[in-house]
Amino acid sequence: MSSIFGIFRRNGENVSAEAFSAWQDAMDYWQPDATGAWVEGTVGLGHLMLWNTPELKFDALPRVHDDETGPLVITADVRLDNRSSLYEVLKGLPQLADRPLNSITDTELLLAAYQQWGVDCAQELLGDFAFVIWDKARQRLFCARDHVGVKQFYFYLTGSLLVFANDLKGLAQHPDVPTASNDAAVANFLVHGYQPDAEVTFFAAIQRLPPAHTLVVTGDAVEMDCYWRPEDAPRVDLPDAEACAGALRELLEQAVHARLRSDYPVTSHLSGGLDSTAIAVVAARKLAEKGEKLLAFNWVQSPSGSDNASDREWSSSKAIAGAEGIEHHYVDVTVDDIYQQLCNQNMAYGNKAVFYYEDLVRDAVHQKGSRTILSGWGGDELATYHGRAFCSDLLLSGRLIKVFAELRAQVKKSGRGLRAWPGTIYARLVLPLVPRWLYCRMPKVRCARLAFRFVHPTALPLVKKQLRAQPLLTTQPSTTIRKHMLDLWRSGYIACRIESWAAAAIEKRLEYAYPLLDKRIVEFVLGVPAEYFVSAGVGRHLFRTAVKGIIPESILWSDMKRDQHRVNHTLALMPVVYKRMAVSEKIANGDSEWVERASLIYELQNFSLAASQAEVIEVLVGCQVAILVLQSLPVGETEN
Repeated sequence: MSSIFGIFRRNGENVSAEAFSAWQDAMDYWQPDATGAWVEGTVGLGHLMLWNTPELKFDALPRVHDDETGPLVITADVRLDNRSSLYEVLKGLPQLADRPLNSITDTELLLAAYQQWGVDCAQELLGDFAFVIWDKARQRLFCARDHVGVKQFYFYLTGSLLVFANDLKGLAQHPDVPTASNDAAVANFLVHGYQPDAEVTFFAAIQRLPPAHTLVVTGDAVEMDCYWRPEDAPRVDLPDAEACAGALRELLEQAVHARLRSDYPVTSHLSGGLDSTAIAVVAARKLAEKGEKLLAFNWVQSPSGSDNASDREWSSSKAIAGAEGIEHHYVDVTVDDIYQQLCNQNMAYGNKAVFYYEDLVRDAVHQKGSRTILSGWGGDELATYHGRAFCSDLLLSGRLIKVFAELRAQVKKSGRGLRAWPGTIYARLVLPLVPRWLYCRMPKVRCARLAFRFVHPTALPLVKKQLRAQPLLTTQPSTTIRKHMLDLWRSGYIACRIESWAAAAIEKRLEYAYPLLDKRIVEFVLGVPAEYFVSAGVGRHLFRTAVKGIIPESILWSDMKRDQHRVNHTLALMPVVYKRMAVSEKIANGDSEWVERASLIYELQNFSLAASQAEVIEVLVGCQVAILVLQSLPVGETEN
């Protein structure tokens, strides 16, 4: 991503150009391709550019446009996906007239959109963006963030000052921004293992602008508005499931193609499952039209020794890559790789999700000169939804015969005959319909309290308070498919990985793109009738039908992809990793107001694989959460 940053002294004081330059130097830690700054009066805007889309190479930011009412100045991190339609509406403006679209930058289109629609311009845009426009005539700073929140936006706001950036680490370097930690946010992280609140960070004074929001700041007023809500997605009015699948396929191709607009090689995840395979194949075929080749990485170690290379976890992605001309790579993670990542990861700056394999993917992609990674993240929750709330949805809509037919299909699929009926009814009907407070007390349900065993006694009351205020994200499906999708969207779980990967990618000069979180796809799947998501006991049916001819039949209709080799390999490394962590400097000698260090060290030293895999993973993740908190938030640096 490109870094954007700036300051608005709302009290009328002038911004010091020298101080602004010093801040820019502090943010310039990732070797941008170009830098720029604009300082005038009470406002300073800055930009550190990562070249990626073709137009960026002839853009210069911040950009100043002399509007008839006064200068407009913009800094932006943006990839617009509706350039053509915007151009058709805006080409009458003087600065765009008589110019071909390929000579116009995204930031010029943003400025033109602001001139045309003012503070309502964001709802006319499609793509990933975070941008700020200083409107001198109106003496206001206008800020906007994309619908999904792929681009980040953080700010510190007081009655006399606004400081903003899309790089949390960079924003925290500004001398006027306090960096005491946010107690409630840390407690929430210890409860959930991620941050569910869309507006807070781990710094008490720094806020996040939520996705699909704008922020308007003047000397005496602040206004934050939401310009789009997924729950307002209209119902899809198409004749049948085949028509919906065809429409989804078209949207998928549009979303992938839009994210290939790069002057550098493009990379994709390719696990051999539905989501990543569909994205990778669509991307590879489009790139091949230009004589370009897709790079792809599978989150699993290379097969060796007694490994069966024909196992689907290895062979599926390899076969797809061979058929589509994709440059394929496995990811070999070692004890030292995991140890170094745990030692160096700082959740305070946004990277709070631990993915050992992805850290190595970023290194490899950077070395190969690619600047875009396509990810299928967000698919399971929306476009490729498994259908766990399907039967309860049918029941609540009064379709009893259809409910019985689907339960019977599930029983038949299990191969267990009549014995499968009680468990199927329990999982598909009872659990989705029980109250949330009762769910974790139900038989065969496990709701993990990830890091509770490591919480410092003095912090435990606040952690329990946060648990009461924000119950655990459980695996319980909601009562209907649409409600379940929206609950997953609002939970913060999707946003957590997006923010984490953005924070981790900047030093590798990379950007992530998420085709299955394209606004058009999100709205579409939220409007599709529930009955199209499952058919005859087969989940993800809508997406499977949509990608016929893209994904091989052997993968298309198979059961869910399994990652057992990757999981087993990672778990086998963790006892050695955790023993090393127990004697690392920050763990052995650090101190924390949040983590009971002795309990954590004991668990790290005695971490074992002897229990069930679910129990082992629960302890493993709990240790990770505690390690991140202990290393990222030194004692004494809290808001109190």
